[in-house]
Formats: sequence, C-alpha cells, structure tokens
Amino acid sequence: MPMMKKSEFGGGKEGNKYCTHCTYPNGDLKPQHEIREGMILYTIKTRGWDRAKAAQFVDEHMAGMPAWK
Repeated sequence: MPMMKKSEFGGGKEGNKYCTHCTYPNGDLKPQHEIREGMILYTIKTRGWDRAKAAQFVDEHMAGMPAWK
C-alpha cells in the first residue's frame, strides 16, 4: 500500500515500512497468517470470489509484498 499520510504508516509512525493494515496499533507487524486471512475475507467480500480463488489471488499478491518476500 502506498503510504502518503502519517496515519497510513503502521502505528502512525512515519518511516515504518509497514502500513496500518499490516500492523498492530503500536506499529509492530502482525503475523503473516493473520494478514492473509483478513485479505482473503476482504477479497471474497469485495470481489465476490469463492475462497479458493481469493486465497490464490492473495497468496500471489502477498508474495510481492516486502514483509512476506
């Protein structure tokens, strides 16, 4: 996620390399399985895909994210 505003950085800390969606309120990175599950559920909700298709999409997307390379 491109982070342009302070509120988009994990913990509201400019310079944190992880966004607010991937971190706890203090800015620490959440575990990969927690992020993956949230992204799968969001993808199902917003795209109307079944779980298998959403999981494949999320796994491919996460493979390119700095935290999960």
